[in-house]
Amino acid sequence: MRAELVAFTCAAVLFASLPAGAEPPRAPLFFVADPKFGVETTVRTGDSLTRVVYRSEELFPELGLDERHFLAKSIAVFVRGLELVFVQEPIAELSVLFSHEVGGHGARARELDLKPTFLFHLPGVYRFLFAPDDPPGTRGFTNYLSPEVVEGDRALLGTLGGLEANSVHTWWINSRIVRANGRVHRGDLLVYGASKLPYWDSFLSGSATADTSDVRSYVTALADRFNQWRPEDRRRIERRLSAAYLWHVFDPTLLYAVYGTFVAGLWQGRRTSEMPLPTVFGMTALLSPRFVLSPFGAEHMLDLFLARDGRMLDLYGRVGSSGLADHYGAGARVLGVRAGERVTLGAELDVWRQPEILLGERGVYERAQRVGVNAGVLLDVRLTGILGITGKLAAKTPGFVVGQPIGGGVHGYAGVSLAW
Repeated sequence: MRAELVAFTCAAVLFASLPAGAEPPRAPLFFVADPKFGVETTVRTGDSLTRVVYRSEELFPELGLDERHFLAKSIAVFVRGLELVFVQEPIAELSVLFSHEVGGHGARARELDLKPTFLFHLPGVYRFLFAPDDPPGTRGFTNYLSPEVVEGDRALLGTLGGLEANSVHTWWINSRIVRANGRVHRGDLLVYGASKLPYWDSFLSGSATADTSDVRSYVTALADRFNQWRPEDRRRIERRLSAAYLWHVFDPTLLYAVYGTFVAGLWQGRRTSEMPLPTVFGMTALLSPRFVLSPFGAEHMLDLFLARDGRMLDLYGRVGSSGLADHYGAGARVLGVRAGERVTLGAELDVWRQPEILLGERGVYERAQRVGVNAGVLLDVRLTGILGITGKLAAKTPGFVVGQPIGGGVHGYAGVSLAW
């Protein structure tokens, strides 16, 4: 890992020395696809659809009240509160639900040929008004139409896919924020908070025994994977997950999402606000913790985002914390490097060491450790001022990387980008 850290440090220095590019006023919208509609593909497309819906608010004028006066301020806050409850929050909930179910559980199921089907409930306040008898806490569900029994690593991968997709979604929102020097739309903040905190009560309770969510399914599958069959073994796994989850919430973007939603958005009436970010050697910086579930237990991740003039470099490391197996890795991703007037490039690299994943077997408790790598390039070519073609081409060895296929080989996606 020492050699990898040296390489990533050199990458940061090289990134800082690149000539300045042109910073776009807004991040483009991306609509991409691949044969299996994988995690990253589905999340990126769903994220762009959400941004289109939120931007429809620009068709409507502001209230135009003089909020220096108490009555006008009260009316404005009340109207914005209604908009938050009846429009903005339900949109965010639907966006996160789409990523979690279709782009998470569904993507892993499609990859494993399990034929997923989905059930969605009404979002937010509408569920309370029109379906009050729905089971509490249930927003969506993914089921498999495949007649076979799903067990072992396949069950684990299908279960953790939802939170995996949520992690991918928050990563792309953070990348937009840091590339825009902290400027963020209130819709992104709502989606970020909802993506960051699903099942928070299940994790922090310290026990998933009475839980019907993915957390309970994950604990059960993980205990089976590592032959932790005694009740005290299960309780130990639950306690470690609860302790590990605390890493997830000490997140600057999550804290700012509270301020941006209720102060900048609800009280001040701003559709966009500026998250205060430090500057390091002329680059905007953001340090972001992530907590993800893997087939080997919880993983702690830490991203260091560095951005300048629309370009971004993310350096990150990840390490397991459940004590069931050794697994760790590191990676880097670059976005927004200009290769001409109309061409923008990116690249990604991830290396890891983790136990072998066996999709066709179960009951194999002792497994060989495997070293793996994923590497790819991203391309965006502007055809006009608005329309572009975009895509990613990558290759990886078998293994678990958040948002990437499990198997080895060539992978990627292609589609269009819209720079409004």
